[in-house]
Amino acid sequence: MDSAFKELLEDFVLEARERADTVEEMLLSLAEASAEEREQKVARAKRQLHTLKGNSGMMGFGELQTLAHEIEDAVEALDLESPEIDELLQQLDRFRLLLRQQVASQLEGGEDSDEDRTRAGDEPSEADGVSAGESAEQETGSDDEGAEARADSPGEDPQEQEQEQEEVSRELASGGVRVLFSELDGLVELLAEVLLYRNRLGDSLGQVRQLLPGENREQSDAWDESEAVRQSLEQVLDFLQERILRLRMVPLATLFRHLSRIVHDESRREQKKVRFVTDGGDTPLDKALLELASEALGHLVRNAVNHGAERPAERKAAGKDETAVLRLSAAVKGQEVHIEVEDDGGGIHYESLEALARARGLPHRTRADLDALIFEAGVSTRSSTSLSAGRGVGLAAVASAVRRHGGRIDLSSMPGEGTRFLLRLPLSVSITRALLLRVDGEVYALPLGAVIESLRLEIDALERVGGREIFRWRGQLVPVLDLGQWFRTAIDPRSQGFVVIVEALGRHRAVVVDELVGIRDIVVKGLDPLLGSPPGLSGSTILGDGRAVLILDPSALTEQISTDSAAVG
Repeated sequence: MDSAFKELLEDFVLEARERADTVEEMLLSLAEASAEEREQKVARAKRQLHTLKGNSGMMGFGELQTLAHEIEDAVEALDLESPEIDELLQQLDRFRLLLRQQVASQLEGGEDSDEDRTRAGDEPSEADGVSAGESAEQETGSDDEGAEARADSPGEDPQEQEQEQEEVSRELASGGVRVLFSELDGLVELLAEVLLYRNRLGDSLGQVRQLLPGENREQSDAWDESEAVRQSLEQVLDFLQERILRLRMVPLATLFRHLSRIVHDESRREQKKVRFVTDGGDTPLDKALLELASEALGHLVRNAVNHGAERPAERKAAGKDETAVLRLSAAVKGQEVHIEVEDDGGGIHYESLEALARARGLPHRTRADLDALIFEAGVSTRSSTSLSAGRGVGLAAVASAVRRHGGRIDLSSMPGEGTRFLLRLPLSVSITRALLLRVDGEVYALPLGAVIESLRLEIDALERVGGREIFRWRGQLVPVLDLGQWFRTAIDPRSQGFVVIVEALGRHRAVVVDELVGIRDIVVKGLDPLLGSPPGLSGSTILGDGRAVLILDPSALTEQISTDSAAVG
């Protein structure tokens, strides 16, 4: 298989997946649509399927073409008064599976034959566009199967053809090109190196200037010019960083469509009525975090349907509408992406959680302690297991994955009214803002998203309660963690310095340090595999002076364990 045909095949696969997802989205939204909107959605789904059929024939995938034709017929026969879409969704799943199988078979087949080329149609030139997904109606070559695909519905409405042509024209006019994520990843790595050198340049210029005699330092035009150039370079690199990172962003709308299917399937399995409402689908997320978000949100929406939403009879008895509402919204807040999953179900059964905590011998002084228990492995308030829930691993998996990527997850619930999860993820996993801390001569980086407040340590603000040191902060008693004792670089606790209030998973900790160095953009690097996963650390970075600095793990800092047992040797 030559590179040109392989590229054409890759474009076809991407286009086919996108169109299949669009059809699924249209079908899933029929139940909430008005009569007029249903007609429009069905018409759009038919156009997508018609193009899928033509493109499959153009690429020589006869089985795919036949299946797309069958789905198109089924959509045509759909009763818009009471649409039943389960069978259609299963057919779409079969289409996706068959797509993977036939493409894999094509790739394993080696060099393409003359027959393959004939079935694929004339190889497109640059003027023909960049996508193999261009509609079959536009093809003007002599391909017999493509012609058959175009001729199989001679009575097609010319207005529909015109609408499809307009859609294709808009796609081509957008000027978009497909770029491999591996290429973008390489670009981000280069950017990270540039940022490291920028920081080193700034620190070096400052150090050299301090070595000049006082009068020369103030009067040197050369140094003023150097500083102006450095500041201009910093502004340009900040802009470049923003634009490059934006290239790696993908809208959450694609993920929302996948979650809509999960809600549909789970509600049918649980015999519940659930209306799925989304907002903020255009919110961007770093591609490197998309898999994490998919895993986490998949667990959260399943949890909302299986544990949160009540069955129609139960909701009716409680004076609620028979249909539960599950809301998913996303927005960018500062340097984070906030994703909320909220239901209007029965809320968390705190009595069951208290019983579980007592059985395990766990402390649960406050509601926050019980909320944190939700994220422990093996904890479930459901008495029986099913295909999707009841084993107490879903939310534990969510919390673990979010922590690994420097994110946070907050929980609030009101019995009888519903539950809300707030997922907070960094905009980028490769470059982030951090607060630099100095402890016993060592500098550490603490992700800024976990920092609530920093203030100077006052000795009278410290107390000892139950053998543990406590810091009074805004009317709360917050456990203290002396970072020097944690890492065993100090024996005695500090009585002066600074306190940084850190939050993770609803828990707060007062981290005591010697000095606050400042806030910096840092390039996140993984730890050497030889180091394993030391408690309290999540990665490393390099400062402007070339020093390697360890990045602190906010979740580990807030764990309720003794400093002796958790200290790093």
